[in-house]
Amino acid sequence: MYHRAQISIYIVLCTATVSLAISTNQEKNTAENTKCPPECICLSQKVICNTGGLEDIPTQQLPIGVEELSLTKNNFPIIKTDAFARLRVLKKLSLDGNNITSIRPFAFRGLNKLRELSIQDTPLSYIEKFSFAALQNVSLLLLAGNKIQYIEGYSFAGTSNIRAIILTNNPLLSLHSHAFRGLTNVVRLIFPSGIRNIEPDAFDGLHTVGLLKLTFMDLTSLKSYTFRGLSHVTSLNIQECDLGVIQKDAFTGLTNVDHLNLLNNKIDLIERFHLREENDVNIFRFHGNHVLEAPRHAKDIILEVNSISAFNNHFPCDCQAHNILKSDFVNQSSAEFQNKNYCISPIEYNNKPMNQVDFDLIANCYDNVVQDNLGSGVVIVMSSSLPITFFIFILFIFKTFCLP
Repeated sequence: MYHRAQISIYIVLCTATVSLAISTNQEKNTAENTKCPPECICLSQKVICNTGGLEDIPTQQLPIGVEELSLTKNNFPIIKTDAFARLRVLKKLSLDGNNITSIRPFAFRGLNKLRELSIQDTPLSYIEKFSFAALQNVSLLLLAGNKIQYIEGYSFAGTSNIRAIILTNNPLLSLHSHAFRGLTNVVRLIFPSGIRNIEPDAFDGLHTVGLLKLTFMDLTSLKSYTFRGLSHVTSLNIQECDLGVIQKDAFTGLTNVDHLNLLNNKIDLIERFHLREENDVNIFRFHGNHVLEAPRHAKDIILEVNSISAFNNHFPCDCQAHNILKSDFVNQSSAEFQNKNYCISPIEYNNKPMNQVDFDLIANCYDNVVQDNLGSGVVIVMSSSLPITFFIFILFIFKTFCLP
């Protein structure tokens, strides 16, 4: 009986100890969750710290159970590595209107439940490598209205579920190689105007993209392998741009595109434009473009796509026109193509339909004739860089003094 009483007392004491420990932890967690900086308003799971003049992010003073955090219009310049790691249940974060000049690598690491991140209207001038790395579940990233001039490679590494990135109203000048590596499910990626440089492989790793839109760019060239690694794109739009020279292999490595649209661009020269079967482009639209210099040969335009549409473009209507008319741009009858496209040169035919020119009266370009003749084994010792009158003069001297 005595032993039974001891056991009962022991059980009661243990139960009381456990209950006390649980109560103490609950009180501690409650105290943690009820913390609120004086510059903020804490409303259950939402904290607002707007226009509070904060010079640093008060992470240690915030309740750990916060799900929505607004820190707009404060004065902190740097978002440090693991700046929000303590707030593990955070779902929405706004940092708009701050004096942010730098986002350190892995600044948002640990926020596995974060769904929406907004950093807008700040002096942020570039996106540093790994700045937005490891944002595993963010679906919306708002970066409009900043001062972003370039995006470094691997800035979004490990951030695979972003559905939309908004970069409008930034003076974006350059996209570095692998800038978007790791983004695999983007529905909309719309860039601001004024981009001047896109490095090769800038879009490498972008898979399953809904809309990729590039407008009002001012490029010296569309470089080789610009779109390598970009795949499963519903619509790739390049429009209202100065593309400079479209280099050979600019579209090499681009795969699985439903719509490729080049609309209303100025193109100085097409070195080579190949869309092979392995590119797997369904529809190619080439509308409203001004091509100052055509490819040197018709074989420089190979368009192995399911559907081609080319109209309202301006092409040279001198000897270069033969290269266009023999190319894959003309997927219908030549007469129909000439009716739907226009001349950009020579000046007397500018803005006139191509069908107003009798191309039968225009010879092929001299360089093409020379190369074709050389390819057939005929040796021609003549340089297109020297005037024809020079060769006439040499021939005259030869006949006068060398022949009997």
